[in-house]
Amino acid sequence: MTGNATAAGVRRVALVGRANAGKTSLLMHLTGSLQRPVNFPGSSVECVESRVVVDGLELVVTDLPGIASLQATSRDEQLALDVVHGRTGEHQDVLCVVVDASRLPVELAFLHSLRRLGLQLVVALTKVDVAAAEGFPIDAARLQQALGLPLVVVHGVRGAGVDELRRLLATVPTDVVPAAPGDAALAPGAAPILPARTVRSSRTDRLDRVLLHPFTGPVVLLLVVLVMFQLVFAVAEPFIGWIEDGQGLVSAFVGGFLPDGAVRSFVVDGVINGVGSSLVFVPQIALLIAFVTIVEATGYMARAVFLLDRLLRGFGLSGKSFVPLASSFACAIPGILASRILGDERDRLATIAVAPLMSCSARMPVYVVLLAAFFPPAQAGLLLFLLYLLGIVVAVLVALVLRKTALRGGDSMLLLELPAYQRPRFRLVLAHTWFAVKGFLRTAGSVILVATMVVWALGYFPRPAAIHERFEGLRAAAPAGEAGLAQRAQLDADEAAAYLEQSWLAGLGKTVQPVFAPAGFDWRMTVGVLAAFPARELVVPTLGTLYSLGEVEASADEPDVRLTEALRTAKGPDGRPTLDWLTALAVMVFVALCSQCVGTLAAIRRETNSWRWPLFTFGYMTALAWLGAVAVQQIGRALGYGA
Repeated sequence: MTGNATAAGVRRVALVGRANAGKTSLLMHLTGSLQRPVNFPGSSVECVESRVVVDGLELVVTDLPGIASLQATSRDEQLALDVVHGRTGEHQDVLCVVVDASRLPVELAFLHSLRRLGLQLVVALTKVDVAAAEGFPIDAARLQQALGLPLVVVHGVRGAGVDELRRLLATVPTDVVPAAPGDAALAPGAAPILPARTVRSSRTDRLDRVLLHPFTGPVVLLLVVLVMFQLVFAVAEPFIGWIEDGQGLVSAFVGGFLPDGAVRSFVVDGVINGVGSSLVFVPQIALLIAFVTIVEATGYMARAVFLLDRLLRGFGLSGKSFVPLASSFACAIPGILASRILGDERDRLATIAVAPLMSCSARMPVYVVLLAAFFPPAQAGLLLFLLYLLGIVVAVLVALVLRKTALRGGDSMLLLELPAYQRPRFRLVLAHTWFAVKGFLRTAGSVILVATMVVWALGYFPRPAAIHERFEGLRAAAPAGEAGLAQRAQLDADEAAAYLEQSWLAGLGKTVQPVFAPAGFDWRMTVGVLAAFPARELVVPTLGTLYSLGEVEASADEPDVRLTEALRTAKGPDGRPTLDWLTALAVMVFVALCSQCVGTLAAIRRETNSWRWPLFTFGYMTALAWLGAVAVQQIGRALGYGA
């Protein structure tokens, strides 16, 4: 497809290079597309394709997972090599080899192996400034002369040189690969074209003396994670307030145009308050993703892999397992895909099985609403950190059991290249954060909306006329004046509670509630966790719908109660609170350990090519979640805690 592709106005270009060479950043500049660039090995495990037109010629640019040689050691590398060799059915016209100038000796050896493929190569030389700072000044003209290949120096941050590279990729001949007079210069012993290093301690070396130290390294890593969770709570607070105020204004405005009845209840209680209960947590999700992206983009995430390798190896995992596990804090699905970087199949299966235990961003709304309702702000950040730590501790214990039983045997070795530290780029952090928030909003606009509609209908119907007639008679008998006004307000709240008490949703919750009674869940909380089995995002909107339908506030000047206030003040038939801080903690433990995501189970099925592993993951996580919640409730009550 060499000559024909160009004649047809389409040319396929593959970005090839080692991990951290800057391929994804280059793709963004080349095509103007937004991607998810990070700075640790294994961040890209799938091919990303973008298109750009240059002088009437369409370039189809494919960003491949990082490869270090033409011998695959993991599934993501095999995917990249299949594209390079044309085994996927699409022949590549040009290979754009992204070469990291700060790692030039090893990059040249890799480039030498690529020349044997007989394809047209174009070299994009990146990180020249980093090489100079590390003591490796690069003479690009001399390097190009020695290589005998088209070469363009590009800057990943500013995009300098990208226009020249784009034109070169569109015009370089693809039917005849030129001879390589500099081929010998790439063989071992090619010292003449390599710059002499200036002997000095680089910034990366100085930082690594502290951040990779056996004592200070783990301490710094722990502090980074703890500060991250504390900031997520502190910084997001004013933004949450603005969103809640906006939700209240929209509810009041829309409700003013609609008469009392099913339509008004559906729009205000079902749609606005139901979906809005999730939207208020967008600030925390955005801050968490942004913070993790900054840590990744600086190059520190690779150091975390190195620091945790010895610890994880003691539990039957590799240090590389930290990469998919860290990715799972945003969403378990890309984390499961990232397990392809693990060469040992037993390590990979164990990592897949425990990745859903990492507290993803979908769990964040549940944590936040319960922490805000029952714990002071000074404790919220620490408790949030401990909830995330709970998933990590349980994950390594489960991995240890698996590696000692069903997945015993085999061993792997950590081979890791630590990238130079670099300043995070605001545009890339913003892009990554936007991808995460957009995915959450897409869920809120589709799955959550449909689910809240279903929950509203189950909680609203049936509407027996006898209930309305009984309360109408009581309201008519109420005395006039202030006393009668207060009595009628209480009757309105009692009527709403009576409707909800006999609804289909209450019947379902009460049927299943005995299973969750040892954990202290009432029927509302039981319905909330059950409704979330398709996706964890549904817990908060389900509770928001339930508590907005069951208005128990008698105050005439505050008819719309925030979900946190409703959770604090909700009472059961015996007049006692249905939730306290101990039960809230049990709910959070259940959500932290339960597998409530159909998408995650589908990803496990796809990556393992078997239903055994998703069923096993769902089963053991559900059992652990129930046992954990019951243990918190029962042990806490035995020690005299709670209401």
